[in-house]
Amino acid sequence: MGFLKFEGTPMTWTEILPHLNAVKALGIRQFLHTYKRLANRPNDDLKWGDEIEYMIVRFNHKERKAQLSIRAEEIWKALQKIQNEMNERYSNRLRANWSPEYARYCLESSPGEPFEGSLEHLAFVEKNMKQRREQIKKMLNEDEMVLSLTGFPRLGCPDCVYTHTTYNQAANPVSHSLFYPDCAISTHPRFPYLTQNIRERRSSKIEINIPIFKDINTMSPFVEIFGDPESDGASKVDHVYMDAMGFGMGTTGLQCTIQASNLDEAKHLYDQLAPICPIMLALSAASPIYKGFLTAIDTRWDVIAASVDDRTAKESSLRTVGLHVFTIRQSRFGAIESYLSPQNKQFNDIDIEIEPETKTTLLNAGVEESLANHIAHLWIRDPLTLFSKQISNMTEERMDYFENIQSTNWQSLRFKPPPPDSDIGWRIEFRPLEAQLTDFENAAYVVFVVLLSRVILANKLDFVIPMSYVIEGMHRAQRNNAVMKEKFYFRRNIKCFEEAENKNETNATNVNTCQFTEMNVNTIINGTEDFPGLISIIHIYLNSVKIETKARSVINTYLNLISKRATGEYLTAAEWKRQFVLHHEEYKHDSVVTDSIAYDLLMRCDQIEKREV
Repeated sequence: MGFLKFEGTPMTWTEILPHLNAVKALGIRQFLHTYKRLANRPNDDLKWGDEIEYMIVRFNHKERKAQLSIRAEEIWKALQKIQNEMNERYSNRLRANWSPEYARYCLESSPGEPFEGSLEHLAFVEKNMKQRREQIKKMLNEDEMVLSLTGFPRLGCPDCVYTHTTYNQAANPVSHSLFYPDCAISTHPRFPYLTQNIRERRSSKIEINIPIFKDINTMSPFVEIFGDPESDGASKVDHVYMDAMGFGMGTTGLQCTIQASNLDEAKHLYDQLAPICPIMLALSAASPIYKGFLTAIDTRWDVIAASVDDRTAKESSLRTVGLHVFTIRQSRFGAIESYLSPQNKQFNDIDIEIEPETKTTLLNAGVEESLANHIAHLWIRDPLTLFSKQISNMTEERMDYFENIQSTNWQSLRFKPPPPDSDIGWRIEFRPLEAQLTDFENAAYVVFVVLLSRVILANKLDFVIPMSYVIEGMHRAQRNNAVMKEKFYFRRNIKCFEEAENKNETNATNVNTCQFTEMNVNTIINGTEDFPGLISIIHIYLNSVKIETKARSVINTYLNLISKRATGEYLTAAEWKRQFVLHHEEYKHDSVVTDSIAYDLLMRCDQIEKREV
């Protein structure tokens, strides 16, 4: 998760305050140093990789209770040590990279080196994922299991973490949470100070309110009373209330990073993948249960957004001064709000907030306006973590200050400049995917995104729609069973990028809204008589290139999964979990997911991952 380098001791929010302007100014100079050196760097190879986050779960079979195990932290350290010792003996293809996550019960893995442009590599990713999972399994105790779960169903309930912890504010000085124990936060210094500094910047605890799923016996109105004035005042009627960063950042996801051949191609891919984000969020939905309750949502998106929302009360409320409206529209975690390529600027119909001095600096240095707006938009945020030795050791040649702010803007896509002293190029990180139960599913989603990016470039496809439609799609994608129930704005004609290239001077008011229509996910993925569908476009591309028969067969199974998720023949992970609870013999139709129901659900998840069911 994010940028994990540190030098010296971590600083509190009060200690960071005097350095805010200097950190932000040097961060921009670091970006410009890289931009001036590498903006015209040509012909990087297509490379890509995945990142999977896992949870370690402990099962008490006698009491039929599942708990999170904080041993994930020691497991990833042991695995990384083993991998470092393998460096001289094995190919990178057999290795993995391991890193900590926000929670001590989570860890993250990625391939030892990126996959390359060969289509055959797409058929290798699942094997690599399985190897990584097997390495974790070798480190587990008898009563532990590793799950790519997205959300633990009883996170925040008493004894949800396997440790002797008291669940009250006195025991949680970092988060002040009534529910999420500080002992579950990673001991890497970045994470507790990030938690504390977000809370101190906003001058209050985190507030997360998720609508409850109303079943026939659900308390109505649904009201939680905690005996704590701050929490009682923050919780909403008919909502599940949570109060800590861990409720969002303590979930797990699946990311995919793609290296473009140059800067322009990276910006182009970023723009074209933006309208795909809501579709893939809906298709990968996997988290309908929070704090032991069934909720009315299927994804973790808004939960994470609220969990890292550092905005003050003034920043998050709409207020008008003269003719100007001042507000920060969304949390640091959310959908992207602008396109990067100049030919798509007429579709930037959201008036994004920017840091004006930063934009001026970027424009004066020769950065194109759309990209300058994007960076200046990131720079409305403050750095949330800082380490003492960073203050004196930073230079323009490093990227630490830039990454400090870039890595704490968690958006649906991330535009990633080349790191210093590296042959890595300009990249795009695709971030909306929720973790799936099996490596087959995780591989299928990653392969679909990578293949689609290849087809976009090869066939000059154009998916760009007004940005407001993309953001609305991200809201719709979170709703219960959005794959089957919701519609999303999409282009009618996706083969018109050549025409779009000539629209640089088009005013936003001239965007032809007839180019776009609302489609359900099945239409977008599988097509109709009037729209080809993404699956058929990918198959046409695969038919036109050389690919080994065995690899094509594997890829076809992945595309089949995506296709059937879109039709509803295969349920999303979220809908499957919801139906499991609703049909459990102990469920009382009151929206409550008890310890025993959660135990059975997680046991079944483990059996599915092992292909025992």
